[in-house]
Amino acid sequence: MDLRGNHEMLQLCPRTRRRARTKAVALILAWILAAAAVPPSFADDPPSAAKRPFGSLEKSLLVPGWGQLAEKRYAEGIAFLAAELACLGAALADNARGNEAYASYRAAASMDEAVAARARVEKYDTRRNKYLLAAAAVWAANLIDVFLIVKGKETKPKSLSLRIGLGPYEEIGLTAGVRF
Repeated sequence: MDLRGNHEMLQLCPRTRRRARTKAVALILAWILAAAAVPPSFADDPPSAAKRPFGSLEKSLLVPGWGQLAEKRYAEGIAFLAAELACLGAALADNARGNEAYASYRAAASMDEAVAARARVEKYDTRRNKYLLAAAAVWAANLIDVFLIVKGKETKPKSLSLRIGLGPYEEIGLTAGVRF
């Protein structure tokens, strides 16, 4: 069977391509969520800052809401993650619609069809850009929120230390330290 002449049969329709793209994005997002939900396993001792590869701020920098989930603020974490995914999903959907409208613009037979298709392209591009801006705003709000959480947890103890020790030649040394 010769398929070289029937290349139309080998191409997927736009709806099938959109479904495949949606499934691929959903699988990637599910993988990210699964990776974020699995806590790292440590020995019996609690994790120290030296052992942890990422702090809450770094986690939120990568995936909005991950830092809040790491700080056990589940409602905030889920809200930031859902808002980010909703914005990005809407941006991807409008991008696909804009691409379809652009294809109909390029295939337009008359000037009226081309003008109408071009107006749809601009509408979907504008909506996509607004969703991307909203996603960036959610990401920024997420970083500010997790920064305030982490900053509120940091407590620097105020202390005064006094140490008496022997030097290398049996000299007595006195060391004073103040932490504030």
